[in-house]
Amino acid sequence: MYFLYPAFLFALLSLAIPVVIHLFNFRKYKKVYFSNVQFLKEVQERQASRRNLKERLILAARLLTLLFLILAFARPYIPGAQNANAGKQQVISVFVDNSYSMETLNREGSLLDEAKRRAKEIASAYNINDRFQLLTQDFEGKHQRLLSRDEFNDAVDAVKVSSQSRSLQQVISRQENLLQNQPGAARSVFIISDFQKNRNDKPVKVDSNITVNLVQLKAGNLPNVAVDSVWLLSAVHRPGESEKLVVRLHNYATEKEEKIPLKILINGEQKALGSFSINARQVQNDTLSFSGLKPGWQSGEIKLQDNPVTFDNQFYFSFNVKQQMPVLLIDGGAPNPYLKAVFASDAFFAASRVTDGNVDYTALNSYPIVIISDIKTIATGLAQQLRTYVTKGGTLVVFPSADADLANYKSFLLALNTGYPEKLITQDVKVASLNRQSPVFKNVFESFPQNPDLPSVKKYYQLSKSGAKQESLMKLATGEAFWGVLERKRKCLCMCRAP
Repeated sequence: MYFLYPAFLFALLSLAIPVVIHLFNFRKYKKVYFSNVQFLKEVQERQASRRNLKERLILAARLLTLLFLILAFARPYIPGAQNANAGKQQVISVFVDNSYSMETLNREGSLLDEAKRRAKEIASAYNINDRFQLLTQDFEGKHQRLLSRDEFNDAVDAVKVSSQSRSLQQVISRQENLLQNQPGAARSVFIISDFQKNRNDKPVKVDSNITVNLVQLKAGNLPNVAVDSVWLLSAVHRPGESEKLVVRLHNYATEKEEKIPLKILINGEQKALGSFSINARQVQNDTLSFSGLKPGWQSGEIKLQDNPVTFDNQFYFSFNVKQQMPVLLIDGGAPNPYLKAVFASDAFFAASRVTDGNVDYTALNSYPIVIISDIKTIATGLAQQLRTYVTKGGTLVVFPSADADLANYKSFLLALNTGYPEKLITQDVKVASLNRQSPVFKNVFESFPQNPDLPSVKKYYQLSKSGAKQESLMKLATGEAFWGVLERKRKCLCMCRAP
């Protein structure tokens, strides 16, 4: 058996104190005179034997109390197999994880502070002549040498948080490189870390002649709510209009968080303020509204108050508010009066019209929306450029003419993975209702009557069933009637009309 602090064994001399008290327990007796002491003598003998037993038990209790107290301070331990050779010099390599994850707090402070304290405790458990190596995530050259106990403690105090992150195999290999140069000494490895999960970690290979000890530190269960992601409900942002921002909050703690203040800043100006509650280990979406935006790029910031973990309390995003949206109208030679009426009523849209034979393909990607209408046959070159335009994220709207070449449109639209017109139906159909939740009608109507007078469809193109399966089929009504199908994945809007 060995003692971690053998100097405390000198306190065993204090065991003489209870013995001295027991031996020199001077007690003055008062004399009482009786005429006959025959009966008192018998009682006195019985009390003396009981008193002697009681005093000896008290003496034993005092001695054991002092003995156990002294041993507790001396901290006895039984050495393991690596300490079988008494007096043999030992070389110990201690790795202190100083990555960013070690800044997490627990009851003792940060995990890095606890790791430093554990490293010093490990060094104090060895003899003064043993040598130590300190290793951190930085893999610095100054850590590739052996230190005395005092030098080791000074080096531990100087450890700071690092952005580096090494795998467990890299750490052990680095420690083995130094220890293998000390063949005559007993070699040990200590790794102090929180051992976060790393998918890149593979089974670790360790030299069988080196003893490896893993010391895991666990962080306390601290409350922490962070912004996971944000997105705007409007696809097009216009100056001065109201915007709705969806904020996804994630509660990483095991307890419910109540009334978390959250605010939105746009270009440094506060636009919205809210307060939310979220259950433990849950993710929820909350919506905030704001308005008063000016044209140009908007720098957004979301702030929440969530102590004590504050490094993830800000979330930054940006979006562009355009003064005008350019729209390219491509037709077969005659302008479409209905499209002209739609875009002429709103100054936000800057519509440019060209014929199908005069399209500037190089400027095609500068238009967020391209509309082709009243074209009987789409040329091969135009079809190829439009497919490239849609693939890059552009939005395409198609209005076939009444005498359209359906085979040509089928070949063009199939390449865009959307429905195509199969045949022209000449049948009166009354529009029953409008799906105001569809992307076409959403946020279009400020107020909607309960019994609207909807128009009738005189003629329309029947779309292919494949297109109807891919996306919902929508019936639209304007001055004339047409069917529509929306291909969201390709951002291609195909609308077929007939006069």
